[in-house]
Amino acid sequence: MGLKFLITGSLGHIGSKLIREYAKRDDIGKIILFDNLSTQRYCSLFNLPANVNYEFIEGDIRNKNMTEKIVKGVDVVLHLAAITDAPSTIRNKEETIEVNFYGTKNILEASIKNGVRRFIFPSTTSVYGEAEGIVDENTPLNKLKPSSPYAESKLEAEKLIRELNGEKGIETIILRNGTIFGASIGMRFHTAVNKFVYLASLDQPLTIWDSAANSKRPYLGLDDAVRALQFAENNGNPGEIYNVLTKNFTMNEIIEEIKKIKPSVKIEITKSPLLNQKPYEVSSEKFCSLGFVFNDKLEDCLRESFGLLNSIKNKENERL
Repeated sequence: MGLKFLITGSLGHIGSKLIREYAKRDDIGKIILFDNLSTQRYCSLFNLPANVNYEFIEGDIRNKNMTEKIVKGVDVVLHLAAITDAPSTIRNKEETIEVNFYGTKNILEASIKNGVRRFIFPSTTSVYGEAEGIVDENTPLNKLKPSSPYAESKLEAEKLIRELNGEKGIETIILRNGTIFGASIGMRFHTAVNKFVYLASLDQPLTIWDSAANSKRPYLGLDDAVRALQFAENNGNPGEIYNVLTKNFTMNEIIEEIKKIKPSVKIEITKSPLLNQKPYEVSSEKFCSLGFVFNDKLEDCLRESFGLLNSIKNKENERL
């Protein structure tokens, strides 16, 4: 029969790639795709591999009755569903907490009740906030400085997940992901690298905060993210948190890679701090010590993403 998986937020940027990669596994019999379609990414369901039994359910993780039903008989839960656009969560703090914390609580409690074996939760390195030096998983909770409702809600969810690890045998693992870059069928362009690709493709300037130009932040390639989820499922230690990032990049390093592909790109410097460009550098040593190797190359991922938009030939002097 094979394992039965539940993937929430399955049609999103990461999920839409993940559900195709999981079709390559021999040990999976069924994948339940659960998504509320709030971002209208119906295209993520197109041309799914035929060798896996997929079931798609449209629903909301805030619906406790629904979460109770969808986890029945499930072996592994990958809980990707979340509101992830940090700037917009400031305008919608209450909804962010409802989805990212209480929605997670619903899925986790239903999983415990129904005997789910493993619960994998992608969190975010944004829980560290602005920090000095290199931070790791041993950073005390009182030293974490999440700077958005998105990061705050993810941190609260982390605390609950660690608290309930082992409850009725469930094994929980938390991955603090860096900012995602790379192309998928459910791709979004609200994260820094992907947004820069979109703007540069339209001949629009890239705006960066002046003091962030040479400060590092953690980034995670999409293929690395997908492989990390599978690796953590099989090799992660229950109750643990792992930082997952391809590399810490400065804005200048990212821009230099973009210039290799789009030499005409324009840069604008702002004195106003941007929410998603506050600096911090993160260590992935703990995850790598399990045997995981990060493979994604920023330039390769940029070329793939630019290639999706290469038919657009905007000229600045032709703008209305």
